[in-house]
Amino acid sequence: MSESFEARTIGEVVADPGDDASHWPVDRLIDHIVATHHAYVRSAVPRIAGYLTRLTEDHGTRHPELARIAAEFDTLGRDLLEHLLKEEYVLFPYIRELAGDGAPLPSPFGTVENPIRMMEREHEDASAHVRAIRRLSADYTPPADGCSTYHVCFDELAQFERDLHRHIHLEDNVLFPTAVELETSRR
Repeated sequence: MSESFEARTIGEVVADPGDDASHWPVDRLIDHIVATHHAYVRSAVPRIAGYLTRLTEDHGTRHPELARIAAEFDTLGRDLLEHLLKEEYVLFPYIRELAGDGAPLPSPFGTVENPIRMMEREHEDASAHVRAIRRLSADYTPPADGCSTYHVCFDELAQFERDLHRHIHLEDNVLFPTAVELETSRR
């Protein structure tokens, strides 16, 4: 018996190397980011914003922090939605070209490192908004008098943060370094 089969038969979890995004081809990684993380942001932002609007209207007098949470999330959502478009229509197509077999078109931004720096700055800004929301919400803990919408909203905010961290990790630590390597190897 192979070690991995034996390990699986005694209850250990053995990771499939195909699940490690650092080994995925660029096209697969970009497709995953867009289909999973970008799609999630597009569906979650209006849903969470709706919950925050309702909570602020219903509980804002007793919990003034809700207005600040809603304002932070509004800025975060608006900025992220613009950010996704820049990636999908400018940066990701260029990275796909770098990974392709043919010669990539001339870069409209000098080097791929220029838009990557901008995306990383925007990731830092998004992380700062998430930290502020987490602080204002006491680590997504609804107050004792919080209704079910409060609980759902704060659970959604916590999920949004988890997804954002994974999303940013895949871009900053996997995709972007790969793009820089690809560009460097083509010089």
